[in-house]
Amino acid sequence: MSRPRSEKATITIRLTQERHAVIKRLCVLKGMTQTGYLASLATDQARRELEEHAVREYLEGKASLSELARKTGLDVPTIMEAVVASGAEEKRAIEGFLKAAKSLAAAHSDPEFYELALKAVAA
Repeated sequence: MSRPRSEKATITIRLTQERHAVIKRLCVLKGMTQTGYLASLATDQARRELEEHAVREYLEGKASLSELARKTGLDVPTIMEAVVASGAEEKRAIEGFLKAAKSLAAAHSDPEFYELALKAVAA
């Protein structure tokens, strides 16, 4: 009994010789086919962009989670996790900025610099 084959679409891309050589070398190192590598790369990138789009639309109040799930094909929990992760990234960036501002303020004996950074974050 053979396994049912899933239908596949064929997409053709044209590459310069330089780009093809780079991809070919990487695929040899990874032990992957060029088709497998490019399919994986494109799918991962598309999924990330769909998540980014959903997060942006949701945070801007342009669509509900269920609307975004329908538009993007992502499930609601995936979109919710992406929304939470985007807030965590922003929080880490702010913490890093404030830590750097505090270090600069201490190094230059300028406490007003740190206060200015706090005001900038609050705005």
